[in-house]
Amino acid sequence: MISVQNVSKLFRIYESPAGRLKEILLRGRRKYHRDFWALEDVSLEVPTGEAVGIVGRNGAGKTTLLQIIAGVLQPTLGDVRVEGRVTALLELGSGFNPEYTGRENILLSGQILGFSEDEMKKRLDVIAQFAELEAFVDQPVKTYSTGMLMRLAFASAIHVDPDVLIVDEALSVGDVYFQRKSLDRMDYFRKSGKTVLFVSHDPQLVQRFCTYAVWIEGGKVAMTGKAREVVTAYQAFCAKLEDERLRNAAKNGGIGSSEHDAILRELQLTGSRWGSGKIRFTDVEMINSRGEKTWVFSTGEAATIRLHLESDADHPQPVLAVDIHRYDGVFIGSINNLDTHPALLPIKRGESFIDLRLPKLELSHNVYFLSLKAYTKDSSPDWKDPADIHNQMYQLDVVSEQASHGLLKFDAEWKVETEFAGLAK
Repeated sequence: MISVQNVSKLFRIYESPAGRLKEILLRGRRKYHRDFWALEDVSLEVPTGEAVGIVGRNGAGKTTLLQIIAGVLQPTLGDVRVEGRVTALLELGSGFNPEYTGRENILLSGQILGFSEDEMKKRLDVIAQFAELEAFVDQPVKTYSTGMLMRLAFASAIHVDPDVLIVDEALSVGDVYFQRKSLDRMDYFRKSGKTVLFVSHDPQLVQRFCTYAVWIEGGKVAMTGKAREVVTAYQAFCAKLEDERLRNAAKNGGIGSSEHDAILRELQLTGSRWGSGKIRFTDVEMINSRGEKTWVFSTGEAATIRLHLESDADHPQPVLAVDIHRYDGVFIGSINNLDTHPALLPIKRGESFIDLRLPKLELSHNVYFLSLKAYTKDSSPDWKDPADIHNQMYQLDVVSEQASHGLLKFDAEWKVETEFAGLAK
């Protein structure tokens, strides 16, 4: 569906507008600009029906790549091929005329994509209802708030039958309710065989929604692969940069208190992990009641979390913890052997594993992420010197055949009191 082969994009940056004019008048005999390669030799293949996330720091080249795929920009070098109709949310309000009403802009955006005015009129009511702008659709969009403009742009994009949907962080300005509504629609869109390119700075959102991910750094592809693996590597990279920034600030006298020193220790990395490395998680498995390894469980099913560990020394009283977050970052709960479920878990030098058994996994139908934490005895009281932390790295899917609402499923029953029923007679 999308093929990007060895694409590079060059921008000429002038110190002032006069520099551009001087180059034109001198016919290039003197240079008044500097070259900036926003993308360098980027290759990417996205098959039909996949959702691919793109992560990277601001200025890494993510938006430039999406603009080239959408046809807004042309590559300096390389080749791009996209099959089917493309709709893109690259910049809020792009393509909208601020003097036109919401209704007029909906019709205009459809006509740009090749739809007739009559075809767009049939879609207009559905678009306005999805965007929840029925009361404002005949007002100029220059009077819309940022959130209203995002809702109009997103609703217009998904209701014109695109084969490829490109979203560049547009959902970040919407309220939580509309974000979830939009993600549900994108999920349906993907399951119907469409292709989605999705840029977001929310790592949990990328892992939940996307199968694969691409990490762009400095205009180049730093990593591609499964969303969980790419996002984990990217988070570790960002943590390392923050670690270096704080260390430099400490050297220059910018920080020096014990609190800031604690932050430095928390951000210390061993490979792609947070912590000193005195105890290291080497793997984690989830095992169901039938002894099968799986990351999909039913509500109420028994589950075992098997933690594989490695240590260079004996630790008679370590603290291990497993935290559970919902896909949107809501903290569900934590299990540890210090205070929630006290137990001695001595770890010997070398490799070993420890099982955490859950008789009933009372989580409702949803997507969750597990965090693994290990502390030595000396660090466990204040939780400030971890041996190893894997922050929300492991996705757990919980399914349920019965209806459930909220975070938990309750064991309850309704009962009508017979004495009140007798009085009613």
